[in-house]
Amino acid sequence: MSKYRRRRYCRHSYRRPQLWTIVAAVLIAVALYVVENYGGNGFVPSWDQIYQWVGLEPSQIETTAPLPEGETEVVFLDVGQGDAVLILQNGAACLIDAGPKDARQNLVQDLRSYGVSQLDLLVMTHPHADHVGGMQAVLQNFDVQTLLTPDLSETDVTGQTQRTLQTAQECGVPVETAYTGQQYTIGTGTLTVLLPGVDADTAGSDDATNDMSLCLRFEAGNFTFLDTGDAERNEEAALAEQYPFRLRSTVFKAGHHGSSTSNTQTLLWQVQPQLVVASCGLNNDYGHPHREVIQEMQDEGIDFYRTDLYGTVTVTAQADGSFTVQTAKQPDEELAPAA
Repeated sequence: MSKYRRRRYCRHSYRRPQLWTIVAAVLIAVALYVVENYGGNGFVPSWDQIYQWVGLEPSQIETTAPLPEGETEVVFLDVGQGDAVLILQNGAACLIDAGPKDARQNLVQDLRSYGVSQLDLLVMTHPHADHVGGMQAVLQNFDVQTLLTPDLSETDVTGQTQRTLQTAQECGVPVETAYTGQQYTIGTGTLTVLLPGVDADTAGSDDATNDMSLCLRFEAGNFTFLDTGDAERNEEAALAEQYPFRLRSTVFKAGHHGSSTSNTQTLLWQVQPQLVVASCGLNNDYGHPHREVIQEMQDEGIDFYRTDLYGTVTVTAQADGSFTVQTAKQPDEELAPAA
């Protein structure tokens, strides 16, 4: 008898997929594409709305405990290459910018995880996609009291900005145009519009749109926070000239994601921040934050954080101006781009 056994083979019968299964697969693929790319527009539901219909949101999202009275949180949400800054103070909430469109569902979930159900103020610093991409989803999923925008009357409003304004109208959210000195009460703090943008020499360019940025300062007790959106050198110079002794702030959001076309030495000298945070995406195409800006922070001895390496950065401040910093992750030096 041979020591080798004959290998047995099992016969499997294969059937061609029925036509209905092919049609169903195609329809499911089309539905996923439509929801992902057009969710929240017209009759197309967003993922967040679908989750709520099946009972998954927001009840299953773990939320943080309410802030003690007098504390302020400034949360630099990790939205990739874009801006979204949440200010929480004494039960009130303000969101400055809403990141790019592809981060909108994570943004909604992140806001809920911080206990946000209502936004006293939603701010559009300027109409670039990496700042307004998630605003439509925010308007659809939260009770927004006011939407603040720069002056868009001379701007060709299209795309995501147009859809944001349309959604605000559909949701009955008042839209206000910013002006110098305008103030909003956020809890026991105050958000002030220092500058509602400036006229740029390069009309119609990205620089001109960046220089439409609202420059905002939040103050609660002795804690202050400055956000200049994507303001370029031109607007930073106008800001420094108009407020030569009033820009000093505890925390500063690096202008234009840490670009060397912003964050001028003159502005930093006037702001004298203890902490600077750059909101940017890992290995982004722009090289943000730029090496020159990082070096300037180091030379000035300023603590510097960046969302591409640290994830969401949460600053918890007391009325006396003292603060602590928490990050979602610790940076892996091997991942750090050569900015």
